[in-house]
Amino acid sequence: MKPTIACLHGALCLALLTPLPAQDGPPPPKAVPVPEEGPATPAPVPATPSIPPKATVVPEDNPPPDESAPDEPWQGDTDVIKEKERQQKEKEAAARAKADREKAGREMAEKEEEVKTVRAVPKEAMLPPVVPTKEVKSDKPRIPILRQTDPNAKPLTLRVPAPRGLIVDRNGQPLAQNKIAHYIGIQLPMKEGLTDVQILDAARGPLTFCQAQLTDKWEVEDAELIQHYHKRRWVPMYCSSLLPEERAASIKKAVPPGVVLRPIFLRTYPENSLAGHLIGQMGKNPIGFSANAKQDLQGEELMWPPTVGKNGLERRFEKDLTGEPGLYNALFDAKGEILSEEWTERPRAGHTVVTTLDIEMQKIAERNLREKGVRGAFVIMDVRTGDLLVMASTPTIDPNNWAHGVSEAFHKKMNTDPQVPMMARAFMNRYPPASTFKIVTALAALETDEVGPNTEFSCPPGMYFNKVYIRNHSRHHEGDMNVERAIMRSCNTWFFQAAKACGGAALSAMAIRFGYGDKTGICLEDMESPGFMPTPEYYAKQRGSLTGGILAITSIGQGAVEATPLQVAQMMAGVARGDAVPRPRLVKMIQDVDGRIVQHFPPATRVPLNLSRENLDAVRRGMREVVAGGGGTGSRAENDYVAIAGKTGTGQWHPDKDQYVAWFAGFIPYKDPEYAYACLYEGDPGEDEISGGRKVAPIVGDVFNEIYKAKKKRGDIKEGAADDEETQVTTHRASRRAVTVEEVRPAPPPPAVEPPKRGGLRWLFRRRTPATAPPAPVPSGRPLR
Repeated sequence: MKPTIACLHGALCLALLTPLPAQDGPPPPKAVPVPEEGPATPAPVPATPSIPPKATVVPEDNPPPDESAPDEPWQGDTDVIKEKERQQKEKEAAARAKADREKAGREMAEKEEEVKTVRAVPKEAMLPPVVPTKEVKSDKPRIPILRQTDPNAKPLTLRVPAPRGLIVDRNGQPLAQNKIAHYIGIQLPMKEGLTDVQILDAARGPLTFCQAQLTDKWEVEDAELIQHYHKRRWVPMYCSSLLPEERAASIKKAVPPGVVLRPIFLRTYPENSLAGHLIGQMGKNPIGFSANAKQDLQGEELMWPPTVGKNGLERRFEKDLTGEPGLYNALFDAKGEILSEEWTERPRAGHTVVTTLDIEMQKIAERNLREKGVRGAFVIMDVRTGDLLVMASTPTIDPNNWAHGVSEAFHKKMNTDPQVPMMARAFMNRYPPASTFKIVTALAALETDEVGPNTEFSCPPGMYFNKVYIRNHSRHHEGDMNVERAIMRSCNTWFFQAAKACGGAALSAMAIRFGYGDKTGICLEDMESPGFMPTPEYYAKQRGSLTGGILAITSIGQGAVEATPLQVAQMMAGVARGDAVPRPRLVKMIQDVDGRIVQHFPPATRVPLNLSRENLDAVRRGMREVVAGGGGTGSRAENDYVAIAGKTGTGQWHPDKDQYVAWFAGFIPYKDPEYAYACLYEGDPGEDEISGGRKVAPIVGDVFNEIYKAKKKRGDIKEGAADDEETQVTTHRASRRAVTVEEVRPAPPPPAVEPPKRGGLRWLFRRRTPATAPPAPVPSGRPLR
């Protein structure tokens, strides 16, 4: 028995003195030792037979539990005493070996932690040989350590940015995607212990080659090269400017020693400036080449500086588009030679943002605005879902100009350009809605008991409000009109009286119901303007009231009323639907790379309108007569394929600059509406002969004729779709030659009575006494429309 025990003791001591192999998995559970005196207590039987009980480990220097311990030796037995002393020494040696093993384990854990934090292995500690073990996946990446590696080896872990997700239109056509671009840089020697002269000699040739390939200057000081060697020589030193594509293609197959080409994913916009304000711009992350140049190489540092969304959808969905970076591990020896490398995690591309835009319709709208030299906006939305099919603003921007980074000079030029190209006029700028707002005034009056579809008001050339004369667009008396003819002729004085009949509270409440004074809810909340809709409470705080002349000016979309083209299109969509105002929707859903829907944005509406069908029909008929009627203001917008309804508008925007805006807004087709739209023309200061019928209606007509021509070619509309109950296509075309009401700058405001007709030279010297007090001129000297 004793020789066997002695052999076991020796084997145990030898095992404890041998270093244990590194384990990737968790340590085994501690054994439960049996006390040296007495038999072991049997383990209880588990309640569930599916989980086997843990085995009880018996120490090797103890007798089996079923044998009794030997008797104590007597004092004079020398052999027994020696044997007992030998066993005691073996126990002490085993304890020391156990302590050494635990110390070695702690040192191994510290070395592994150094690897994870990407620090060089200390010279003083040699890594023990690693015995291959069963691979166990760890939550954190680990550098593979080879046998007999250099103690000065440098482990490196870098994050690799993932491809940015796509932005596409409703049919999957890309608006923003990625392409391969290249950074160029130099690779300094990674061998340790070089002198400053050796570092500069090694860098001079590659640096000169790189500078010759770049269009921008790349100046590198000697001190920067030396600093990079000591702190970051394991990674190349890149220029912050991208290498031109033609240069990258020419040197890709024969890169000189010491020169590095780094391929990266670069954002690109295949449609260039199309919907540029909506897509937004990219910019470099503050954590870039310049920021890291003076720092020690960090663990899990980005392999190249990423770009981030700075505006538009690129910024709004930054987290969804960015994706998840990959992890790349490498191990270098002191000579700079790579010992091992692997991908711990592959990059995962970002999600795809699916917009509601229609690329083809957006192209048609932007091209027409650009060719006609319009500074303004065009919005088209689906009246059923609120989907924004077109959101055009001109002048626009090309996001590709920001993809490579922009200079201070370019940034200053864009922000000081008098055309203000950075302004997304479709939803950021606020304008007086002018006569397009008369639709709201008409419905507010019709929904009261004071005014009905057949109620007529006398329409003089102008009216006095607190001795202030506010004129109509015509210097002639228009006669008696109902709501349909008032909309067709855009008669100011009819709407003055309609607003007085319903009151300021009812007018502002109807406007708020249609969404004025509130953001529409598109996903670009930080960019969208809410406009402004004055209320009686607002004027009460201003020590005024929404009555008299203030109410008259408000009823025709002037004064304090301000709206974006998007808000005007939203209102027209509510008129077209009748039941509720649809909320504009710019993004339909977000998908992953496999096409699975990650997030969905369903259509939504504002509060129900609860309007009388009779009143709605009367307003719609008036809007149809604006285009098809003999004296309508928007005949130039007629469509050759379907009937269209609309409303013109001309508003005083900046009185101090003598600047006006012109509108045309409505819905199409007139029967069973499909689209609501709003088009804006932003006039120049002092520009004459600006009006919605003259400047904007022809643009709307050309855009929708082109859209419906393509629809007819696809078979989406049938012959005769332009016919309605009141007019045929031939009549529509003939109405283009009708005498229309033009909102042009006339002579000074007329008096309350009609002036005599011109009759030669005597007309210039004729005197007359007005029946009423002389009129007070409008500040701009032109009628408000």
